[in-house]
Amino acid sequence: MERDYKKWASGLIKGKVLFDAPMRQFTSMQVGGPADSLFFPRDVNELKKVVRYARRKKIPLLILGRGTNLVVRDRGVRGWVISLAQGMKKIQMDGEVVDAEAGLSLQRLIQFSVQKGLTGLEPFFGIPGTVGGGLAMNAGAWGSELKDVLLSVTLMKEDGEILEKSRSKLRFSYRGLAIPSSWIILKGRFKLKTGKREEILERVRSYSEMRKKRQPLDYPSAGSVFKNPEEGPAGKWIEEAGLKGFRIGRAMVSERHANFIINLGKAKAEEVIRLMEFVEKKVYEGKGISLEREVKVVGES
Repeated sequence: MERDYKKWASGLIKGKVLFDAPMRQFTSMQVGGPADSLFFPRDVNELKKVVRYARRKKIPLLILGRGTNLVVRDRGVRGWVISLAQGMKKIQMDGEVVDAEAGLSLQRLIQFSVQKGLTGLEPFFGIPGTVGGGLAMNAGAWGSELKDVLLSVTLMKEDGEILEKSRSKLRFSYRGLAIPSSWIILKGRFKLKTGKREEILERVRSYSEMRKKRQPLDYPSAGSVFKNPEEGPAGKWIEEAGLKGFRIGRAMVSERHANFIINLGKAKAEEVIRLMEFVEKKVYEGKGISLEREVKVVGES
C-alpha cells in the first residue's frame, strides 16, 4: 500500500511532489521521519485534484502550513502530506478588508498591513505559522485572538466543494476552530482599520521586543506546548514544578519560558513527546492541573 501511495502521487499535479520527504525539514521543531509523499499544489485547482483523488483512493491526508505547532513522530507519516506554503499565498485588499490565502505566513500578512497603513494585526507579530494554521488554532497573543479581526473563512470540503462561512457561522474557542477534520482552510478575510503607519510600526516593534525577551527564539521549537488552563498560564505551573531546564535526550524545557520545549540539536521526536508526557505528569501530581496540548502530534508511533 505504501508503494501505491507514492505511485498514485507521481504526475498528479504540476506542482512539486517529494517522496520520502524528511519531515524534520518541514517543521519548526525539526524532528520527524519521512512522509510517503509531500505535495506542494500551485493553486486551489491542484489542491482540489489531490483532495478528490485521495478521497477516491482512501489515502490519509495531512495538511501542512509552515509546520509550527506540530511534532511528527520518528517513523514519519503514511499517506499524503499537502503543504500550502509554496503555492497558496496570495494577498489582496479592498479598502480595510484584506483577503489572505491559507499558505501565506502570518508575518507576511502583518508586513502587508503595516505597508498599507492598516491596524489590527500587530499583536500577532512573531507567531511563526501561516494564515491557515493561525485560523485553525485561533492563534492569539497579548489578549488578542485572530477571530477578533475576522470576517469570513473560505473552506474546501473533502469532496472538493468550496464554501465561505462568515465569522458568525463559525465556532471558535480558545486555540481552536470547530470544523470537520477533513475540511481544509483556503483563505481568511480580515476587517482591519486605517491607522498611522508610524504608530502601527511602533506597536509591531513593541510586541517584537516583548516576544524576544520572553521566548526562546534561538532554538527550534513548536511554540507554546500547552494551552493555558483556567488556573493560569501553563508556563507558571511548569516552572513551579521545577521543570525549567529539565531535559530528555536533546529535548529540553526552555529555561527562558517553561511552556516551550526546545530542540538542542538532533533531538528525536520520541524525546520531545516523552518530555511532554513527563511535564503533564509532574504538573498534575504537584498541582492537580491537567495540561492540554496546543501542539499536535502526528505520524506513526
